[in-house]
Amino acid sequence: SSCSPSRCSLITGRYPHSHGAPRLHQPLPAGQPNLAALLRAAGYWTALAGKTHLGNDALAAFDVVNPGGGPSGCDRWVPTLRQRPRDRPFFAWLAALDPHRDYQPNAIPEPHRPADVLVPPYLPDTPEVRADFALYYDEISRLDRHVGDVLDELDRQGEANNTLVVFLSDNGRPFPRCKTTVYDSGCRTPLVARWPAGGVRAGAATGALVNTIDIAPTLLELAAAGVPPAVQGRSFAAVLR
Repeated sequence: SSCSPSRCSLITGRYPHSHGAPRLHQPLPAGQPNLAALLRAAGYWTALAGKTHLGNDALAAFDVVNPGGGPSGCDRWVPTLRQRPRDRPFFAWLAALDPHRDYQPNAIPEPHRPADVLVPPYLPDTPEVRADFALYYDEISRLDRHVGDVLDELDRQGEANNTLVVFLSDNGRPFPRCKTTVYDSGCRTPLVARWPAGGVRAGAATGALVNTIDIAPTLLELAAAGVPPAVQGRSFAAVLR
């Protein structure tokens, strides 16, 4: 899928044709299940920082919304985490603009070289393609630094061990045969989890098939918050463990 339909599926646990926002830039209609609202009702402090792209009804479920955040969309991630009340569990939706087009040169101090790019076999190996991918690599590196800053902040707050961190993409990368297609390069996206206290083993991998709509019911199960019957996804908590 593309950005906003996929994000609406993340927060509802429902397919785009079911949650009512199947097209790009459509806001999520009122009345849909909302992960943030359900966690807030269970006692969680909820915050969103960075890219929103969900619509006002969905955003109303968060205690704090800090949109924007520099060219990466990540500059407000750590300040948002520092806002949280220390006596409540928390849910932070930290959304990046990186590595979204348009790409700009010098996103990082030491940009990647086109000569070092690995061109996928379904794209032509030309100087233009290599230059484009090098800029894409730069934004991935900038995003990686911001994710590291979040993990460092969790360390400083003493919450790293007991916080489930899930890193994922809302769609395939923005190249031909990728984003918005049903080829593997359009559907197969990153999903990395870290949760030492929850039994997630560092470096472990799984071949289990997980869908975007499975994120919400998984988090709700782990938070003992209850999964509404309208949610179409299935929890993969057992896979994490």
